[in-house]
Amino acid sequence: MIPSIVITLFDILLVVAIVLCLIRMIKGPGAADRMVAIDLLGLLIAVLMIAHVIRSGDETVLDVVLVFSVIAFFGTVALAHYLQRESSNPSDKS
Repeated sequence: MIPSIVITLFDILLVVAIVLCLIRMIKGPGAADRMVAIDLLGLLIAVLMIAHVIRSGDETVLDVVLVFSVIAFFGTVALAHYLQRESSNPSDKS
């Protein structure tokens, strides 16, 4: 059994990582950096939900984690496809 203090410290580290990820998502500097930050944010939220499952023992949340992870993956793939299409077709309006 994992001690409660270890899970609490893990949760604190996850929240710090989420805040740093949000800062990177806001500051940028480029679209690819923001995309990686969004993908990492989805992963960190899924891990935070899994930590909740470990703490509470409520295994029904695992279904939510699975669906959330699949949606986050497809969102990342769609965003990467969009950014790749944008970079291959630069529009010159000058």
